[in-house]
Amino acid sequence: MVEHALVPNVCISGVSVACATATTNPIDVVKVRMQALNTTNAKNANNMLQTFRLVFRERGVGGFYVGLTPSLLRATTYGGLRLGLYDPIRRNLVSNSEFFGGVDENRVTTKLLAGGCSGALAAFTLNPTELVKTRRMKGDSWQTIKTQVARDGVSSLWRGSSMAASRAALLTASQVAAYGEVKRLWIQMVPNAKDDWMAHVGASAAAGLITTATTNPVDVVKTRMFISGEGKKLSAKEAAMEVVREYGALRGAMRGFTANYIRLGPQTMVTFVVAEELRKWFGLESLK
Repeated sequence: MVEHALVPNVCISGVSVACATATTNPIDVVKVRMQALNTTNAKNANNMLQTFRLVFRERGVGGFYVGLTPSLLRATTYGGLRLGLYDPIRRNLVSNSEFFGGVDENRVTTKLLAGGCSGALAAFTLNPTELVKTRRMKGDSWQTIKTQVARDGVSSLWRGSSMAASRAALLTASQVAAYGEVKRLWIQMVPNAKDDWMAHVGASAAAGLITTATTNPVDVVKTRMFISGEGKKLSAKEAAMEVVREYGALRGAMRGFTANYIRLGPQTMVTFVVAEELRKWFGLESLK
């Protein structure tokens, strides 16, 4: 059946994430600059508005679209795999239920496990696209990135891959599970509610908030690892300790939270609303 097909799931997810990425790229630039603690202008980037002005002064309107090309490349590949693999993995878990000791496709733990696996696999495979996107948004030139690869080897493009995979696992698991559960509760509890665009918008807005709170600490550490300076390769532990020393545990973990949610909230909404419409168009069942 079509709902089991891998290619339609991946393609629909890729297009959906690309639409969301193009919409929210300016906020993503601001978020990366806020989390790039070691930049020379870090003291002037203590809040979202100051960082927004900083980017505009440095590069004008075009500065908010720096990294858009690698972002769209990543959206169609990583985004397509991250969300596109979720449904096939969930269905495989259910079809092999006996091996896993019994799996219910509607159980939250099943959704979390499937989302975590699809997110981690996609993030590790496509880590170079995230690293390049982050470095470009920070302000590094293509030549700087090429110099890094020449100096440290191609393997340097997988710097921070462990954190990227961890973040993607948390992101996808929390995103798809929250979306599915909130949509289910919305339909059950709201009078005359249906599995329509209103339910999709409401569920995706809640999923965006939950996902941001879950992934922001990992996102801060991952960004610090990606932008570590020349000759300075930070492990996840070193990056985390550096953030804690400079900003404290809670403040450091939540650094850039507002910008992250303003980006991830609308991005989640656009992704799921577009995906639901495309799935309906191509005859796939709605997301659960």
